[in-house]
Amino acid sequence: MLTCYAYKLRPNTTQSVIMASWINMLRSHYNWCLNDRIAQYNQQFIQGDYCDIRTHAEACPLTCFVSKNGATGEPWKDTESAKNPRRSAGDIQITALPQLKAARPRYASIDSTVLQQNVKRLDVAYKNFFEGRGFPKFKNRSNFTSFTYAMGVKSSGSKIYLPKLGWMRFHNSRPVPDGFVIKAATIRQRQDGWYVSLVRFVQFKPSKGGQLALVE
Repeated sequence: MLTCYAYKLRPNTTQSVIMASWINMLRSHYNWCLNDRIAQYNQQFIQGDYCDIRTHAEACPLTCFVSKNGATGEPWKDTESAKNPRRSAGDIQITALPQLKAARPRYASIDSTVLQQNVKRLDVAYKNFFEGRGFPKFKNRSNFTSFTYAMGVKSSGSKIYLPKLGWMRFHNSRPVPDGFVIKAATIRQRQDGWYVSLVRFVQFKPSKGGQLALVE
């Protein structure tokens, strides 16, 4: 089960500006990844082996990149011993993140796990689609207002540490329990400010007395 604690943040001016810029860049990155998957799907299932469906010009590696994996990039893992060496679209796009940082240096200011979670966010959208809940949509300013850390977040009293942002104060409306290990943290922008949701994965197992015991 998941245990979640939500707090209102008290960032300084610099931190607020940085977080707002991150959301803009992450939204652009999300939309690019979605467009990439759509384009490669069309290349595979609509255009087939043609570079141009109108002229039926054959695809050539010298003039036209043809991907059969739903994302632009190397489809195979390096190791030969892997049982399933073929990469998923999400794996391809996560592997390409260093190239993104090299081509767009401003993305290097964003924490690596935040960028990885941005791709996984698209994976979840596709999973929902395959379960019948609508095709993923391109995001705009009104429906893309958050980003998620997968590691590196820690709290002390009424302060929280966010990688690449530093220590930040928050309204400690509910004390974080001792021994609370943060597994993920989602930063969300709302009309009245910034909020953080701290998540811990909690597992219980039966004890000798028949009661449930917490497993960290």
